[in-house]
Amino acid sequence: MDFDTVRPIISGLIGATIAGWLAIKWARRLPHAKNKARQRKLGKEQEGVILVANIGAGIALATGLILYLCGILDDRDWRGLGLTMGLMAFLPSLVIVSFNLRGGAGQIRDGFMAYSLAQKTPPFVLFSLMFLMFCGGLWATYAFIPKQEAQQGAAGQPATTPRLGD
Repeated sequence: MDFDTVRPIISGLIGATIAGWLAIKWARRLPHAKNKARQRKLGKEQEGVILVANIGAGIALATGLILYLCGILDDRDWRGLGLTMGLMAFLPSLVIVSFNLRGGAGQIRDGFMAYSLAQKTPPFVLFSLMFLMFCGGLWATYAFIPKQEAQQGAAGQPATTPRLGD
């Protein structure tokens, strides 16, 4: 067995070790470790919102899969992945904000905290990743916009193909 065959196994073991270490380290920073009764109440109040937010993330993932599996995008096109990741951050955020809008900023904050608890991820990590995913989605969306320069020559004239005699 050569190294190229074993390399993915070693990489996976190292990644799993790092993930386990991070899970243990982050467990201390989870907000539910401090006030379990309040967090349980918050989770029960926001249970439906969290379910709909997770369904929104699932819809975003399904949209990305459809883009690739139906041949709309080439399997090497990064824009579909960026769009999928952006939607996976945007749709749950939209659901949480829209369902808690009537309660004001405090209830919206509680909704995001409940979502963080449901994902078992510290809020600063979850929302930092969601922000980066959203930025990636915006970048991918911008990349889908056709560019004028590509359709016209550098001098603003339509691009022409050279003829054989030229």
